[in-house]
Amino acid sequence: MNESIGDFRDLSGGGARVSLVFYPGDFAVRWSQCSATADFFAEYFAAVHACRNEDEGARSEFIGTISYIVNELVENAVKFSVGETVEVTVVVEDDELVALVANQILAATVEALVDKFRELVSGDPQEMLFARVEANAENPESGASGLGFLTMMSDYGAKLGWRFDAVQDNPHNVLLKTMARLQVRNQ
Repeated sequence: MNESIGDFRDLSGGGARVSLVFYPGDFAVRWSQCSATADFFAEYFAAVHACRNEDEGARSEFIGTISYIVNELVENAVKFSVGETVEVTVVVEDDELVALVANQILAATVEALVDKFRELVSGDPQEMLFARVEANAENPESGASGLGFLTMMSDYGAKLGWRFDAVQDNPHNVLLKTMARLQVRNQ
Protein backbone atom coordinates (compact mmCIF):
# COMPACT_ATOMS: atom_id res chain seq x y z
CA MET A 1 0.00 0.00 0.00
CA ASN A 2 1.69 3.14 -1.23
CA GLU A 3 -0.82 5.51 -2.76
CA SER A 4 -0.97 9.28 -3.20
CA ILE A 5 -4.04 11.39 -3.94
CA GLY A 6 -4.19 15.05 -4.90
CA ASP A 7 -1.20 17.36 -4.64
CA PHE A 8 1.09 15.29 -2.42
CA ARG A 9 4.83 15.72 -2.91
CA ASP A 10 7.76 14.83 -0.73
CA LEU A 11 9.24 17.77 1.16
CA SER A 12 12.58 19.00 -0.08
CA GLY A 13 15.46 19.50 2.29
CA GLY A 14 15.46 23.30 2.03
CA GLY A 15 13.52 26.11 3.61
CA ALA A 16 12.54 27.08 7.13
CA ARG A 17 11.09 24.03 8.89
CA VAL A 18 9.51 23.32 12.26
CA SER A 19 8.26 19.91 13.44
CA LEU A 20 6.33 18.84 16.50
CA VAL A 21 5.42 15.31 17.57
CA PHE A 22 2.42 14.49 19.78
CA TYR A 23 2.29 11.22 21.69
CA PRO A 24 -1.48 10.96 22.24
CA GLY A 25 -1.14 7.55 23.89
CA ASP A 26 0.76 9.22 26.71
CA PHE A 27 -1.84 11.91 27.40
CA ALA A 28 -5.27 12.94 26.24
CA VAL A 29 -4.94 15.52 23.47
CA ARG A 30 -7.70 18.10 23.75
CA TRP A 31 -9.06 20.33 21.00
CA SER A 32 -7.56 23.40 22.69
CA GLN A 33 -4.11 21.86 22.31
CA CYS A 34 -4.68 21.51 18.56
CA SER A 35 -5.54 25.21 18.38
CA ALA A 36 -2.52 26.19 20.48
CA THR A 37 -0.29 24.12 18.19
CA ALA A 38 -1.72 25.79 15.10
CA ASP A 39 -1.31 29.24 16.64
CA PHE A 40 2.33 28.49 17.47
CA PHE A 41 3.13 27.55 13.86
CA ALA A 42 1.27 30.58 12.51
CA GLU A 43 3.01 33.04 14.83
CA TYR A 44 6.41 31.46 14.22
CA PHE A 45 6.19 31.69 10.44
CA ALA A 46 4.69 35.18 10.57
CA ALA A 47 7.66 36.30 12.66
CA VAL A 48 10.41 34.67 10.61
CA HIS A 49 9.16 34.70 7.05
CA ALA A 50 6.10 36.02 5.36
CA CYS A 51 5.09 39.08 7.35
CA ARG A 52 8.26 40.93 8.23
CA ASN A 53 7.50 43.95 6.05
CA GLU A 54 3.73 43.89 5.93
CA ASP A 55 1.10 45.91 7.75
CA GLU A 56 -0.76 44.53 10.73
CA GLY A 57 -3.84 43.61 8.67
CA ALA A 58 -1.82 41.47 6.26
CA ARG A 59 0.05 39.90 9.17
CA SER A 60 -3.21 39.07 10.97
CA GLU A 61 -4.63 37.55 7.79
CA PHE A 62 -1.53 35.42 7.32
CA ILE A 63 -1.64 34.22 10.92
CA GLY A 64 -5.35 33.42 10.67
CA THR A 65 -4.87 31.46 7.45
CA ILE A 66 -1.98 29.35 8.71
CA SER A 67 -3.65 28.80 12.07
CA TYR A 68 -6.87 27.59 10.42
CA ILE A 69 -5.08 25.23 8.02
CA VAL A 70 -2.80 23.67 10.64
CA ASN A 71 -5.61 23.43 13.20
CA GLU A 72 -7.86 21.53 10.78
CA LEU A 73 -5.08 19.10 9.86
CA VAL A 74 -4.05 18.49 13.47
CA GLU A 75 -7.64 18.06 14.70
CA ASN A 76 -8.34 15.43 12.03
CA ALA A 77 -5.12 13.58 12.81
CA VAL A 78 -5.71 13.57 16.56
CA LYS A 79 -9.36 12.58 16.15
CA PHE A 80 -8.65 9.57 13.93
CA SER A 81 -5.18 8.51 15.05
CA VAL A 82 -4.68 4.94 16.23
CA GLY A 83 -0.90 5.00 16.35
CA GLU A 84 1.62 6.16 18.85
CA THR A 85 2.36 9.58 17.36
CA VAL A 86 0.96 12.51 15.42
CA GLU A 87 3.73 14.44 13.66
CA VAL A 88 3.19 18.01 12.47
CA THR A 89 5.69 19.68 10.13
CA VAL A 90 5.39 23.13 8.62
CA VAL A 91 7.95 24.32 6.11
CA VAL A 92 8.38 27.26 3.77
CA GLU A 93 9.84 26.15 0.44
CA ASP A 94 10.42 28.90 -2.10
CA ASP A 95 7.04 30.68 -2.23
CA GLU A 96 4.95 27.91 -0.63
CA LEU A 97 4.06 27.20 2.94
CA VAL A 98 3.54 23.46 3.35
CA ALA A 99 1.80 21.86 6.31
CA LEU A 100 2.23 18.09 6.67
CA VAL A 101 0.56 15.99 9.35
CA ALA A 102 1.27 12.27 9.70
CA ASN A 103 -0.63 9.77 11.82
CA GLN A 104 -1.63 6.13 11.75
CA ILE A 105 -5.19 5.10 10.96
CA LEU A 106 -6.95 1.73 10.85
CA ALA A 107 -6.27 -0.11 7.59
CA ALA A 108 -9.99 -0.96 7.43
CA THR A 109 -10.83 2.74 6.91
CA VAL A 110 -8.47 3.35 3.98
CA GLU A 111 -10.83 2.43 1.14
CA ALA A 112 -13.53 4.85 2.30
CA LEU A 113 -10.96 7.62 2.82
CA VAL A 114 -9.43 7.09 -0.62
CA ASP A 115 -12.90 7.50 -2.16
CA LYS A 116 -13.60 10.61 -0.08
CA PHE A 117 -10.24 12.24 -0.87
CA ARG A 118 -10.56 11.51 -4.59
CA GLU A 119 -13.99 13.13 -4.56
CA LEU A 120 -12.58 16.20 -2.78
CA VAL A 121 -9.91 16.80 -5.42
CA SER A 122 -12.08 15.97 -8.43
CA GLY A 123 -14.65 18.76 -8.31
CA ASP A 124 -15.02 22.48 -7.82
CA PRO A 125 -14.26 23.18 -4.13
CA GLN A 126 -16.69 26.12 -3.91
CA GLU A 127 -19.60 24.10 -5.34
CA MET A 128 -18.80 21.10 -3.17
CA LEU A 129 -18.58 23.34 -0.08
CA PHE A 130 -22.04 24.79 -0.70
CA ALA A 131 -23.49 21.34 -1.41
CA ARG A 132 -21.92 19.92 1.77
CA VAL A 133 -23.21 22.79 3.92
CA GLU A 134 -26.72 22.22 2.54
CA ALA A 135 -26.48 18.44 3.04
CA ASN A 136 -25.26 18.89 6.62
CA ALA A 137 -28.09 21.34 7.33
CA GLU A 138 -30.63 18.82 6.08
CA ASN A 139 -29.05 15.94 8.00
CA PRO A 140 -26.83 17.17 10.85
CA GLU A 141 -26.31 13.61 12.12
CA SER A 142 -24.67 12.41 8.88
CA GLY A 143 -21.13 12.67 10.27
CA ALA A 144 -19.64 12.98 6.76
CA SER A 145 -18.63 16.60 6.96
CA GLY A 146 -15.39 17.30 5.11
CA LEU A 147 -16.09 21.01 5.60
CA GLY A 148 -12.59 21.72 6.87
CA PHE A 149 -10.88 20.36 3.76
CA LEU A 150 -13.38 22.06 1.46
CA THR A 151 -12.95 25.38 3.28
CA MET A 152 -9.16 25.11 3.00
CA MET A 153 -9.43 24.64 -0.77
CA SER A 154 -12.28 27.06 -1.40
CA ASP A 155 -11.57 29.96 0.93
CA TYR A 156 -7.79 29.72 1.33
CA GLY A 157 -6.69 28.31 -2.03
CA ALA A 158 -4.91 25.38 -0.41
CA LYS A 159 -3.81 22.46 -2.53
CA LEU A 160 -4.40 19.25 -0.62
CA GLY A 161 -2.79 15.86 -0.93
CA TRP A 162 -2.75 12.58 0.95
CA ARG A 163 -0.39 9.63 1.04
CA PHE A 164 -1.09 6.19 2.44
CA ASP A 165 1.83 3.93 3.38
CA ALA A 166 1.95 0.51 4.99
CA VAL A 167 3.12 0.31 8.59
CA GLN A 168 5.77 -2.40 8.66
CA ASP A 169 5.29 -3.59 12.24
CA ASN A 170 1.48 -3.35 12.31
CA PRO A 171 -0.56 -4.64 9.34
CA HIS A 172 -3.78 -3.35 10.96
CA ASN A 173 -2.63 0.27 10.63
CA VAL A 174 -1.71 2.55 7.72
CA LEU A 175 0.38 5.72 7.90
CA LEU A 176 -1.66 8.64 6.54
CA LYS A 177 0.15 11.83 5.59
CA THR A 178 -2.05 14.85 4.88
CA MET A 179 -0.52 17.85 3.15
CA ALA A 180 -1.76 21.38 2.51
CA ARG A 181 0.18 23.77 0.26
CA LEU A 182 -0.38 27.55 0.24
CA GLN A 183 1.24 30.26 -1.82
CA VAL A 184 3.05 32.89 0.25
CA ARG A 185 4.94 35.96 -0.84
CA ASN A 186 8.66 35.66 -0.32
CA GLN A 187 9.65 38.87 1.47
